[in-house]
Amino acid sequence: MSCRKFLVLVVACLSVQALPVHAGEGDVFNINASVSSTRDNNLFRLAPSANPPGIDSRSDTINAVTLDFNFDKMFSRQRIVANAIVVDNRYQKNDYLSFTAFNYDAKWLWAAGSRWDGVLYIDRKEGLNSFADYRADRQRNIRTTENEGFTANYWFHSNWAAVAGVSRTSVTNEQPFLAENDYTSSGYNLGLRYRPISGNTLTLRMSNLDGSYAKRQFNVLNQFDNSFTDNAYGVDLDWLLTGKSQVRGRFGYTERQHANFSQRDYSGWVGNLDYIYAYTGKGKVTIGYKRDIAAYQQLTSSYYTLDEVNVSGQWAATSQITATARLGYGLRNYEGEIIPLPAGTSQRKDAVSRLAFDLAYQPARWLQLKAGVGVENRNVNYDIYDYKDRTGFVSATAQY
Repeated sequence: MSCRKFLVLVVACLSVQALPVHAGEGDVFNINASVSSTRDNNLFRLAPSANPPGIDSRSDTINAVTLDFNFDKMFSRQRIVANAIVVDNRYQKNDYLSFTAFNYDAKWLWAAGSRWDGVLYIDRKEGLNSFADYRADRQRNIRTTENEGFTANYWFHSNWAAVAGVSRTSVTNEQPFLAENDYTSSGYNLGLRYRPISGNTLTLRMSNLDGSYAKRQFNVLNQFDNSFTDNAYGVDLDWLLTGKSQVRGRFGYTERQHANFSQRDYSGWVGNLDYIYAYTGKGKVTIGYKRDIAAYQQLTSSYYTLDEVNVSGQWAATSQITATARLGYGLRNYEGEIIPLPAGTSQRKDAVSRLAFDLAYQPARWLQLKAGVGVENRNVNYDIYDYKDRTGFVSATAQY
């Protein structure tokens, strides 16, 4: 176990010793314990016509036990927030996929005088790569993402601040995955923030990141590079329009350049915008649009663009029962081929639709029961990548 993991685990254990019998809104320490069972009828995201050898069943049941340790404390004007989460995932039929994830998220929201404030943060998350993209003989491939950074705001005016920050990101895969390879990146960002007395915020920001691919051999034939640079320019927005409506999001331009193979480069507009409307005190609707560009390196593509629309609604039927529904539709276009495609052959295009519904029941302040179902369909102009997936889950969460 690394030193970083050990320190977070020690903090979590010490937190448990100080926990009250039942959680309260102002408690410094809290712990959530949950158990869940999920049924997935197409775990490996196989096409309807696919029947690969070695698979007894497309479906599986995943049972999970989660322990979530939380710490939240104000020290004068300084606030420390930390979470340590252990998730034990057990697959009933494909037990070789079972794994225990250790995730954490810690922030120091610091302030110095009346003009300086910011955040020092560190987080870690690991999970199983989706078989929608990773299909290497259905191996287990755990992806771990770690972030750390520091931001500072200097309020030279009551409504205006100069912002700056540094960050580092590391992504590692348990198995080689050249399309989305392991990498580390670090860099800086600079900007200007406007925050009127209403509390709304508008931030202009530019960033620069230098990255290097880990565990990847430099390959001239396939044009697999060993480093890259990301530059981005954008606007962050969090604005309350009325007492019932709000917009949140980010919009900007990004470009990636590779050190040796310019054919892998890409650039374009990216962003996401959510409109939240609380039509009553018990219900709200969120409408969102997302535009993204991401590296996906093969001989037939260097990246993909994503356009996605999502709609969700939440309704508190009573003080104990809450219903949530989600609907999404996305288009993914693969571009930047390295070798010319055969005449009459088009680039890969994915259309993905999602629908989900869940119901939560809270019989006591410290206990929540939840159940839900989900549907996901992917249609691709190459039939081998099509799939239909249905999931259902039940869970129970206790808070102390």
